[in-house]
Amino acid sequence: MGSLERVFTGTECREIDRIAIEELGISGFRLMYRAASFAMAELLKRWSQPKSVSIVCGSGNNAGDGYLLAGALHSRQIPVQIVQVGDVSRLQGDAKRALDSITDLGLAFSLDEEISGDVVVDALLGTGVRGEVRPTFAAAIGRINAVNKPVVALDLPSGVDADTGGFLIEEPVRADLTTCFVGRKLALATGKACNVAGEVVTSSLEIPSEAFDRVAGIPVLPTNKAERELPKRQPSSHKGHFGHVLIVGGNRGMGGAVLLAGEACLRTGAGLVSVVTHPDHAGNLLSRRPELMVRGSDEGEIDPSLIEQADVIAIGPGLGVDPWARNLLENVSSSDKPLVVDADALNLQAKGSYALPSGSIVTPHPGEAARLLDTTTAAIENDRVGAVKRLTVQLHAVGVLKGAGSLVANDGEVHAICDIAEPALSTAGSGDVLTGIVAAAYAQLDEPLRATALGVYLHASAGQRARSHANGRGVIAGDLIESLHPWG
Repeated sequence: MGSLERVFTGTECREIDRIAIEELGISGFRLMYRAASFAMAELLKRWSQPKSVSIVCGSGNNAGDGYLLAGALHSRQIPVQIVQVGDVSRLQGDAKRALDSITDLGLAFSLDEEISGDVVVDALLGTGVRGEVRPTFAAAIGRINAVNKPVVALDLPSGVDADTGGFLIEEPVRADLTTCFVGRKLALATGKACNVAGEVVTSSLEIPSEAFDRVAGIPVLPTNKAERELPKRQPSSHKGHFGHVLIVGGNRGMGGAVLLAGEACLRTGAGLVSVVTHPDHAGNLLSRRPELMVRGSDEGEIDPSLIEQADVIAIGPGLGVDPWARNLLENVSSSDKPLVVDADALNLQAKGSYALPSGSIVTPHPGEAARLLDTTTAAIENDRVGAVKRLTVQLHAVGVLKGAGSLVANDGEVHAICDIAEPALSTAGSGDVLTGIVAAAYAQLDEPLRATALGVYLHASAGQRARSHANGRGVIAGDLIESLHPWG
């Protein structure tokens, strides 16, 4: 699998770097030079004639990239200011060589002077930083953010943990462009670091693929054609070939949630879709979408024949957490039918001890994941990979942790990441649509992991299409259903 078809932690990128240098014989200084050349090309592609560039340097290899970038810009007759934050006496190896290579160029070095460039380059902290950011570096990050000029981050914005995407400081560098070296950083593909990275571009620095093959990384969805679209249908097929989904939810006042899940399920190709909801909503659902088979439930009871007929049961959209909701969850979780569990069903799961049937899927957002793992939303967002691993082990289910860079995992191992961070999905009912999509895919494929991966990708892609068609208007959940393309 190619280097750009996966994302990597900072630790993995450093291991690829080590293999390239120690085992494949590529000079570390040569790699640093390639990184600086790539950063310069990307900088000048966006700001072709900057009057000056300020490069804020620390005291590690990230600073070495910055020094060589300074030399490269100087050779183009672009004035460069180097703002030195880290102690240069701590420089070693290739970073020290990079500094030595530009000392006779007459570049302006400064310590506490104002950052004056039209473009500012963040070369402060690299992928190896852990724990609290030292006060001098924290102050430098604040100065970069205060200048109100375009910012280019080398490898990743300073203040972001390269392994988890968590923040090492309350406000990391806010970059307009991040130039990743060696591999795409997992940290910049999921969670809140997406908000500070700006546009992210990556260069493998011409490292041979055999070095990348030695580390795992996390594949990017779709990992193959089967995770991009549903199988084509045979001319002689009929609805019985494509599964029967039962959707359970829609407490009083929340009927729209099961309607959205039901419509999404139909549009994703489920052969039959039944809905059990509060009696208040049964007539409205049928008038809006007569293709759904709707039954009202007064006390949270479900006709056993409905459960028996279903291939997959989706529960949670608009469910609530009252006795009616608990009765419904007890009914379906005591069966042997696989579940797609979302929304309030997850909140009830966090409060109770409902054992999920084998082959079930859970689809929490960070808040729901925090309740399931008895932690905080901030803790989930600071280590999304660790969170989804723990969830799948605890619940014995395939899991997707929703959000920017949704993660799909099973049995404590991350299967893939959806690197589409689509803000159009931030709308009421978006999760209900995903529930319907995943349930329909599961009913047709009978493979929970593949169905989850496909569903997440179809949902994110629909968000992209919906936003492109919105013409400046807000995207609503119904737009996602209209933008679904289960067959490419």
